Amino acid sequence: MNFNYIIFAIPFFLLLIGIEVLVDKKKKGNAFRLNDSIANLNIGIGEQIMSVFTRAFMLMLYDWVFQYRIYDMPSNFFTGLVLLFAFDFIFYWAHRFGHEINIGWGGHIVHHSSEEYNLTVALRQPWFFASMTFFMFLPLAWLGFKPELLLIVAGIDILFQFWIHTKYIGKLGFLELFLNTPSHHRVHHGRNPQYIDKNYAGMFIIWDRMFGTFEEEKEEVVYGITSPLKSWNPAWANVHYFFDLVKIGKPFSRFSDKVKLFFKHPGWKPDELGGTEYPQKVENRTYHKFDFTYNTKINNYVLVQFAILTVVVITYLAVEKQMPFWKNLCAAIYFIVTLSVMATMFENKRWTHIVENIRLLLFPLIIFLLPINPIVQLVLTHVAFLSSVAFILWNSRLIVKPV
Repeated sequence: MNFNYIIFAIPFFLLLIGIEVLVDKKKKGNAFRLNDSIANLNIGIGEQIMSVFTRAFMLMLYDWVFQYRIYDMPSNFFTGLVLLFAFDFIFYWAHRFGHEINIGWGGHIVHHSSEEYNLTVALRQPWFFASMTFFMFLPLAWLGFKPELLLIVAGIDILFQFWIHTKYIGKLGFLELFLNTPSHHRVHHGRNPQYIDKNYAGMFIIWDRMFGTFEEEKEEVVYGITSPLKSWNPAWANVHYFFDLVKIGKPFSRFSDKVKLFFKHPGWKPDELGGTEYPQKVENRTYHKFDFTYNTKINNYVLVQFAILTVVVITYLAVEKQMPFWKNLCAAIYFIVTLSVMATMFENKRWTHIVENIRLLLFPLIIFLLPINPIVQLVLTHVAFLSSVAFILWNSRLIVKPV
C-alpha cells in the first residue's frame, strides 16, 4: 500500500516542463523565470521529502478504519470509477477548506504564491496540507474501498491535475462542461477579485457548477496571492501565513478573536477594526512581480546543483523505507537546508557563500545515511564527483559571490 507513484512520474514531469519551456520561448510568452521555476520545483521536492514522515501514518490510519468497514467493495473498473468520483468530490471540499478557512489557507497558500503560471507550478505542492485534510477521506475506508484501490484512484486524480497548469492550452469545447481544464484552473490561480475562491475542482468541474463556485475565464488572469510572498525560500513559503495570522491578530482586543481568526475566512477582522477586508482589483499592466537583482552567472551553478539534488532525492525516495527514523530525519534536514540555500542564491544573502561551502562539505553525510547497494553506490559515486566539481566552481572566479 505504501507506494510512491510520484517517483516514476518525475521524468515525465520534467520532459513536459522542458517541452513547455521550448513552446514558451518560441511564442515569447515569458511564462518562466528561473528563480521562480526553481522555487516551484524545490517546494515540490520538499513536499516529497516531508511525505516520508506523513504518508505511512495516513495510510496506517486508513487501514485502521478499513477494519471497521460496513461493506467489502470489490476492486473492479466500476467500483474504481465510483471511487474516482467520490474521491474527487471529497477533494473539492478539502480544497475549498484550504481556501475559505484561514488555518486551511495557511497550509495550502504555498501552491498559489507563485506569480507565474506554468507546469512547474503544478509541482509547487504544500508540505502540510495533505496531513490537515486526510481525515476527510477516511469515510471511503469505512464504506469498504480497499486501500490499494484508493492509492490508484488518488494517483489518477492528482496526476490529472498536472497538465492543467499551463497558459498554452485554450478552451476545450464541450470538455469544459464537466472536466477541469487549463482555462478553469487558470481562473482558480488568479488574484483578480472575481476569480478568488473559484473553480476548486480536482478532475471534474461539475462540483463547482453544482455548489456555486464556478467562474469562467474572461478577463486576463493576474497570478499569485493578494499579499505577495516576496521570497524564493521553500520553507518560508510553507509557514509564512501562520506568522501573518499571529501578526494580524495582535491588535485584537479579545483573545477569543485571536483564536477565532484561525477559523474564519481570509481577510476577516472583528467589527471594531473595520470588519472583513476584501481584495482590490489588480491589472497586469500596472502589477510588478516580485524579483531580486542578482548576478546571472549563478544560474548555471544552481541548475547543476538542482540536477544533482533531483538525482539524490529520487535515489533517497526509492530506499527511504529501508532507513531508520533518525537517518530519514537527518536526510530531510540536509535536503531542506539545500533547498533553502538554493533560494538565497537568488536573493543576494550575504551568508550564502559560507553556508553553501558547509553544505557541500557535508555531502558525504548523505552517502553515509543511505543504504549501500550497487545502484545507490553507482549513483552516489557520480554525484559525489559532480559535487566536488561544484565545490571547486563555487569557490572559483567562475562564480561571482553574492554581495
